[in-house]
Amino acid sequence: MSDINHKTYHTRLEQIQRITHQYGLQVSNITPVAYQELGPCPYNNFIYKLELSQPADPSSFHNNPKEPPNPCTTSPPDETSTYILRMSNPQAMGINPHASRIENEVAAMHLARQALDAYQPGLGNLIPKIYTFCSKPSHLGDLPWTLMEYKTGIPLDEFFPSQPTTTKESIINQFADILTGLQTYCLPQEITSYGGLALSTDGGSIVNAEMTTTTGGPWPTYETLLKARLQHELHDADSSPVLNGWRDNGVRERLISLIDRFTVPGLSESDSDTKVLVHGDLTMNNILIDPSTSTLTALIDFDFACIAHPAHEFLVSLQDLGGNVMGPYGEDPTEGKLSEAVLSGDFSEDDDVPGDLWWVGKTLNACLVERRGSRRPRDIRGMEVLQQWRALEMLVCPFHLAAEFIVKRMSEEQRVEARRRGEEELLSQIGVLEQVMRAT
Repeated sequence: MSDINHKTYHTRLEQIQRITHQYGLQVSNITPVAYQELGPCPYNNFIYKLELSQPADPSSFHNNPKEPPNPCTTSPPDETSTYILRMSNPQAMGINPHASRIENEVAAMHLARQALDAYQPGLGNLIPKIYTFCSKPSHLGDLPWTLMEYKTGIPLDEFFPSQPTTTKESIINQFADILTGLQTYCLPQEITSYGGLALSTDGGSIVNAEMTTTTGGPWPTYETLLKARLQHELHDADSSPVLNGWRDNGVRERLISLIDRFTVPGLSESDSDTKVLVHGDLTMNNILIDPSTSTLTALIDFDFACIAHPAHEFLVSLQDLGGNVMGPYGEDPTEGKLSEAVLSGDFSEDDDVPGDLWWVGKTLNACLVERRGSRRPRDIRGMEVLQQWRALEMLVCPFHLAAEFIVKRMSEEQRVEARRRGEEELLSQIGVLEQVMRAT
């Protein structure tokens, strides 16, 4: 274990004190959220719960007549005495250093609130309100930050497994409303490309920008975004002493050739231009629930949010909600059957499949069928190609061959063997993707 996250703990506390002083917040307690002093990897964000000894004056966030309020923000209600402060960690792994993560998240949360309210009035309250933020701190060493609404509840993954079937069905129904609301929302006309989001300097409107999880962009088509994802992973593989950017045995050249030729033949002209807001990390851990009522209370953590095709959420999210075409994280209790069913929409193999995740996926699928405008993988042409693209992307720079804390514990023999297996899997998947592209 490493103290990589705790080294700057006191520096962050000093910054928090400056922030709270700036806005006249009389803080009585600062509590780190989901934080451990020692860990193997840098956190993506540092999150703090701020409790005040007395409520702040709502006008204190927008009291400078020389500076207009930050866009996409609102004043907190009277008597608000608890806040959440999120600070972006520049040491986070796999993040595009050129993207404005704060502006991307603020813009995405603003759009998500509008999307959910448009689908079902009041549903947008699941998205925490933003009170103020700073994407470019002037103080040397300070981290970009967001001050937002504190939402009650516990993470859904801590609550869901122990609940009876009727409660689980209710929760999945609530979640299906969230997913459908994001899918069916008509984005502002300023959003013309794929990738990340930012706030314009002339008025604060939401515009296209670089993506937080992929270097480059915005991109004119979804296909070019996917090509950039592979390039991003290949660049990360350059830093791995095990992978060495796949420079041996002609692997890199073959991968680059495939990236250049990559296409999704099944996407129709009209469908290929479809853009939606994608959360990018839509799992139970980023959903809060009131355990006393089994009612969802918040959708959080839009750090990976982007503008992409409706297929994208089913490629990168929903692993523990039974909706990812690659199946769950880690060991798959369904032995690939869930992945096949999500792709086809056919869950008729029924309930003999082991594990609760099959039932969760089957229930979510049925809920989406009932909702007008929702799209499942089976409704999207070219999904087979996208599934194989995602399988390839996950092999270009796999975590266990790139994370320093894992690699440094490997002997030279273990590194050689790990690379050999990785190369074998990568070349095999390149062949699979090439074949599916030709057959589609």
